[in-house]
Amino acid sequence: MEEDKEREKVDTSVLAPHVRKHVEVLLAQPIIGLCHREVEVLNPKPSFPSYDKENSNCDRFQIVIPYAGMRIECMVVFQSSGPECPPDFVFSDSRFFVPIDQIEALCSWDVHKSDGLLKVMKEIMQFYKKKQIQELDRYEHLSFEYLCLFQLQNFNEDDIEILVPSDPESPVLFLIRLPADFRHILPDFYQEESDLGDYPLLLVSFPNRDSSRSCQRLYLTKKTQLILGMDESFQLPDEVNDNYLTRYIIALEDELKTKAELAASRYERRRMYFTQFLSHFHRCVVEYDVLYFSSMTLMLREDDFHFILEINLPDDFPMGTPALVFRSIYHTFMGDPIAVAVDNYPYSPTWSMQKVLEETVKFIEEYVHLFRQDDGSFCYVEYNIESLVIKLCLPYVSRRKTDEREGILDEIDPGVSKHVKIMLIVQSMEAQNGDEKKH
Repeated sequence: MEEDKEREKVDTSVLAPHVRKHVEVLLAQPIIGLCHREVEVLNPKPSFPSYDKENSNCDRFQIVIPYAGMRIECMVVFQSSGPECPPDFVFSDSRFFVPIDQIEALCSWDVHKSDGLLKVMKEIMQFYKKKQIQELDRYEHLSFEYLCLFQLQNFNEDDIEILVPSDPESPVLFLIRLPADFRHILPDFYQEESDLGDYPLLLVSFPNRDSSRSCQRLYLTKKTQLILGMDESFQLPDEVNDNYLTRYIIALEDELKTKAELAASRYERRRMYFTQFLSHFHRCVVEYDVLYFSSMTLMLREDDFHFILEINLPDDFPMGTPALVFRSIYHTFMGDPIAVAVDNYPYSPTWSMQKVLEETVKFIEEYVHLFRQDDGSFCYVEYNIESLVIKLCLPYVSRRKTDEREGILDEIDPGVSKHVKIMLIVQSMEAQNGDEKKH
């Protein structure tokens, strides 16, 4: 799809009163068609050159409509001198003329019904889509691919947008809505009415109009990417790409279903983990993730020593081990609490949640004694560059040493920060007679 560009949103106050209410309704329901992107209203202008913003008499503007992975532009022209008259429309695609006498919302135009423009634009885009299908009939292979799509279960005309650019060198585009039933598989994540529009889209590009070979790209909402643990760069194997488009779509739907079922299974295990731990630590809970069950924060005490424990579940839980982050409430370094992350304690994905709880609590009780002793002992920096680990222990004497430590870090990492993962576990040390101790 076309890349998003920062555009200044229209100030509806500059529009003529009889135009403004129509535009406000359009912007309140800005999704027309399949694309997850919103309709934009740009460049409001008056019919007369003596334009004064305070008069608010702009009666024409540009609408940008996401369609088939591209943007279709249309000039909408109202008449300030005739508020009762319906608007005119001029499309950027010169091959398409709005069939005014066939658009019901225009034939029954009532300026007092503020949803009039919204209804008209939806009807116009349906006619535009029909025009694109007619253009597609000129290409045998592509027309065949389009007709084959209707062999898919539950597929209908509303599930596809087609764009055949006037330039024969430009690729033909299919934007297809995939019938992935995430609401059924993951009901806890898709409960809101707005989630009805949370469906995957497949953008198919045909570079050669005389061939059915194509390039595909999957589009998922940010929410679905997070839930399924996949991004838009996902691709099926090459041998699947060589098949007909319908076979590719079936394989993709199966893969998405498998991903969703795996996410549902992991989600249930995460919830069981949280239920077990929150029940045990119910008086110690500071906060926890109530939606994805990804992390929780506890305030714990060992005798008179208080500390914060953060439990972070990895994306591949229960296969991956939850990370335990011990945070000091007594010492900080450069404004951040001193912390130690541990993920090599006893754990097995095959254990029951009761067993996981017992072993984790046992480890916490044992490790907190070490953490208490070390809290305030030294500054430890670890550079992990693939398999090479560089460890540097720095004495922590006073705040005056901060700049010196930063200089050492700069020497170790001269301009390769993008390729280096830095884990900083900082602990402090009391000065003894002003002498530094090296570890």
